[in-house]
Amino acid sequence: MLRMRVLSGLAVSAVVVGLLVPATAASAATPLRATITCDAATGVITTSASGSLFVPGPAKQVTVEFQRRTGVRVTATARTVLAPLAQPFRVTTTSTTSGDVSAAGYTGTFDPVTALFYREQLTVTFKDAATGATLTTREATCDHDQRTSVTLTCDPVAGTVTAVVDGVSGTVGDSSGGGSASRVSYHIATIKQQTPNVPTYRNEILGGGWDIEHRVVSAADGTWSDTGYVHTISGNPYRYSEEVTVGVFDLYGIRVGTATGACTLFDGSQTS
Repeated sequence: MLRMRVLSGLAVSAVVVGLLVPATAASAATPLRATITCDAATGVITTSASGSLFVPGPAKQVTVEFQRRTGVRVTATARTVLAPLAQPFRVTTTSTTSGDVSAAGYTGTFDPVTALFYREQLTVTFKDAATGATLTTREATCDHDQRTSVTLTCDPVAGTVTAVVDGVSGTVGDSSGGGSASRVSYHIATIKQQTPNVPTYRNEILGGGWDIEHRVVSAADGTWSDTGYVHTISGNPYRYSEEVTVGVFDLYGIRVGTATGACTLFDGSQTS
């Protein structure tokens, strides 16, 4: 199982395909990011992109393409997979002399009341405006979930971290079972500092894969609960915390739920 360790407090260089900012400048650069927001109050979807694309120098013309890659909507009566946009939404912008770019993308709407779950995945492609050559890409996702929650409990006395997910499946979605919870998966990140004078390590599966997967068993009223894991932490680390991302999938493998949680088990800096 491939995992990545990231050192906290140190300058760490990483190779990212297509990124034009060299490692020597990465610490001073603003990370290049794609952003998508699904507003649970208004139902408005907004997209944008910003950050350092070039090293400092003359301004350059850049075409930024925003493309909905896929998505899903689950209501009480249907599960609908969203198709990609017919054409990407294109914006031409000019970088600053520091190498930064900023662009606003497409907007849309969804119904936050009837959508028990809504997910939209965005891909942003940065291109040379003169040649059309692709410079790099970024991805982002937004989720709106009314029926899934995760509780991550850190018990410093017992030295344990426990993850429990609660959800509702019932007869929502398609009559074939599309949209109803069938499998729950856990992506776990651990953050650990053994002693005060050593670096902090973050440990998780590269690429956002799943550490644990369980079958969902619903009660008669459609509710379900799953104890994902109980971790017992030994060695008395100076700092220890966990973050978990939960994905819920229907029997066709479509993601129909999500939740995130975090807790700190030990923090030596808070003890007297």
